[in-house]
Amino acid sequence: MSTSLESEIRQLFAESGDPAIVAKQLFKRWDANLLSDADVRSLTRFMSAAGLHSELLSRLRLNLKNEVALPWAALVETVTKLGVTLEPLEVDAIFEGVADQSASFQTDCMSDLVESFGLDRFDARASEFRRQKVAHIRRLHEEKRADLQRQLDYARVNRLLSQEKRLLDEIQAFDPSDMELSLEKNLFEFREAQEIVENALAHSPPKSEIERKFSTLSPEMKEATKPILRRVQQLAKSASEPELYDLALMLIFMDLHDESAALLDKRRLSVRIDWLLLETLILGRQYAAALGEVESLELKYAGDPEAPFALTYARARALWGLGDTITAIELMKSLTRVRPTYRSATTLLQQWTEEAP
Repeated sequence: MSTSLESEIRQLFAESGDPAIVAKQLFKRWDANLLSDADVRSLTRFMSAAGLHSELLSRLRLNLKNEVALPWAALVETVTKLGVTLEPLEVDAIFEGVADQSASFQTDCMSDLVESFGLDRFDARASEFRRQKVAHIRRLHEEKRADLQRQLDYARVNRLLSQEKRLLDEIQAFDPSDMELSLEKNLFEFREAQEIVENALAHSPPKSEIERKFSTLSPEMKEATKPILRRVQQLAKSASEPELYDLALMLIFMDLHDESAALLDKRRLSVRIDWLLLETLILGRQYAAALGEVESLELKYAGDPEAPFALTYARARALWGLGDTITAIELMKSLTRVRPTYRSATTLLQQWTEEAP
């Protein structure tokens, strides 16, 4: 990771073109104890890489005289670059010095030392420490990830969507290139959309009541609703993905499923837009269109291992809506056998079994 001093070194070198001038300017801050340990490592690495071996060794001798902490990696790197062959006694002295300095300054000098590979050809201790350190970091990484995974499983079982979203983001930060995590986030976005819609509908008046209330509106009030829809359609043309998503949800909450589906179909800006469109078609009783969308998404997300579960769930619901209750129940049974924890599928299967002729 680049430090602020490394940026300053690049700037000074670009201005002067002479690494010795750069080092001389920064020595003043080193003498005044204004450089952090990371800054000292950056400066000494620059000097070693620039071939300022004599200046660096003089500087390190001064540190020893004044009992100031040494940058061990820079020392070893410089000595080995000069072609010096270290005797076992000298290597032992280096390790003893590292141990003494670690105790005196309460810092991990060994980690600094092994950043250089200069001692590897003389002694196995440096490479072994490096291996153990990497193993320790990897173990901490795996323990942290396992703990987050346990929290994630708990959030899923208890349907804590906001907590699940946060934990998925934290886990993905461990490895942003992990395709499985990316696919898992895509599936979460589908479930989040489904949950939002289901919750909204659960707390809304029945459709028959909405239609009854609308039928009692005066012609003037009915006419007044048309500009609202036109305004939403206009906004959707240039809306960002989150804005388009919210506009579509608003229409769903207004029981305008056809209009919501049309909005989403025109601008498929993301994975979750695709999934929300499929859900909207089912909620709007456009079952034939939903089956066509399922087939389209099967091709589009053929590489997503979670997509078949969500698409089977959607296909079963669409078939049930079309009256093919036998096939719908069989599909839902196959889904619950593979995913017994799929709560929505289990609940729906139980309901269908009771309602089926």
